Amino acid sequence: MRAVGAGGQEMTVQEVLDWLQRTHGRTVIMLLHNDTVLYYREEDEETQTQQRARRLSEILEDAGEPRCRELELNYVCEGDDAEAGDDHPLLLCSFP
Repeated sequence: MRAVGAGGQEMTVQEVLDWLQRTHGRTVIMLLHNDTVLYYREEDEETQTQQRARRLSEILEDAGEPRCRELELNYVCEGDDAEAGDDHPLLLCSFP
């Protein structure tokens, strides 16, 4: 997926969540890059709001990760069964 949102700017976490919902019909509970949590629905409402509003690179920079042109994201969706091994393909995001 090309991680460019409205106005040609890098996508926010909310835009990625919306894309996954539109494209795959799944509600994301957790969005991660390696060990860095980009979004977690179990956080308090204020934290969730802050997470959803941020651009992907902002979160990664704060976590001390180097800026890259491609980003592999993992996600957990509502209704997934971890014990059954419900795995999703990595979401590869490319930046302009």
